[in-house]
Amino acid sequence: MMAGWVRKYTGVDAGFSLVETMVAMLIFASVSAAGVAILISFNSGQQALATADDFIADMQISSSLLRADLEHALPRATRDASGAALPVFSGGLRGDQLGVREDGIVPLLGFVRGGHMAALVSDTAPAVQRVEYVLKDGALVRRAYARPDTTATTPVTERVVMRGVTSAEVRFRSSDTWVMDWYGRAGQPNNMPGVVEVSLEIEGRGTLKRLYAVGAGS
Repeated sequence: MMAGWVRKYTGVDAGFSLVETMVAMLIFASVSAAGVAILISFNSGQQALATADDFIADMQISSSLLRADLEHALPRATRDASGAALPVFSGGLRGDQLGVREDGIVPLLGFVRGGHMAALVSDTAPAVQRVEYVLKDGALVRRAYARPDTTATTPVTERVVMRGVTSAEVRFRSSDTWVMDWYGRAGQPNNMPGVVEVSLEIEGRGTLKRLYAVGAGS
């Protein structure tokens, strides 16, 4: 009786063969690899979307700031820390045309704008301020001075408005003519351009080019 039971038990296949086990492991590995690939693709897509969002935000901020500043540009004479007269509007110039700067950075654009918001909350704050746009450490940076006539101790605020800028170029239009640099002196006629074209070469994204009216809001 016992021998018969044993023969009956051993005659039943109670496990997986080696081949079946290997096939199951292969299927599991394939599904796992597919899941990892989908996860990596999803993360890459999320990162790409985040990068695109950052770029769009930078583009909107830079365009809005440039438009607001240039629309409120004023033909006001100013002086630098040494007391030398600055052009009322300048851009696209070499360092020797603007004199030696302490930081060695020549502004892409430099001018005085009205509508300084600080004047709305302080009786002593001026309604105008000097604004410069410079290329610094691979970015377009806006410099805003607390007062139009700067000194060595004049507070200045820097703000990155566009990252990944490899090069920049400006053009100026006045009397139906485009020029590559501008140096408008106080008292001269037409010392400010009518339109400024700003071209930024963005790493991996090509050229971003915009036109801005000058003095439209003054």
